[in-house]
Amino acid sequence: MAQRGPHPTLLLVLLAACLALARGETRYDKFLRQHVDYPKTAAPDTRTYCNQMMQRRGMTSPVCKFTNTFIHASAASITTICGSGGTPAGGNLRVSNAYFDLTTCRLQGGSQRPPCNYNGGTSTQRIRIACDGGLPVHYDGAI
Repeated sequence: MAQRGPHPTLLLVLLAACLALARGETRYDKFLRQHVDYPKTAAPDTRTYCNQMMQRRGMTSPVCKFTNTFIHASAASITTICGSGGTPAGGNLRVSNAYFDLTTCRLQGGSQRPPCNYNGGTSTQRIRIACDGGLPVHYDGAI
């Protein structure tokens, strides 16, 4: 008989959300922690950069986050996307008018259990974010 109940990934997402609330982290604070690295942290290569940053920013415990993008721009310049620096893209999503330097980190291997091993890639692209109250709260992707 098949086991019924919540999917384990859903439980981990809910656990992460509860932990964020427990430490008093707002959605904007979480966005900054997970996606903004300005000026860009020095590292010899993108693999080292991703492994260090994902761990430092708390995205390797209790499970390894599969993919994450760091934006190498000030919080102020990213926040302008929520106003005149961006265009509406449906719902609370906005697309930047400007291009941003990005590093995207992707988990290598099949397991999301630590230790986490990442590879990274860099690009310069426009980005799509979600805004709430004039502040970025979710990175939706590069355009």
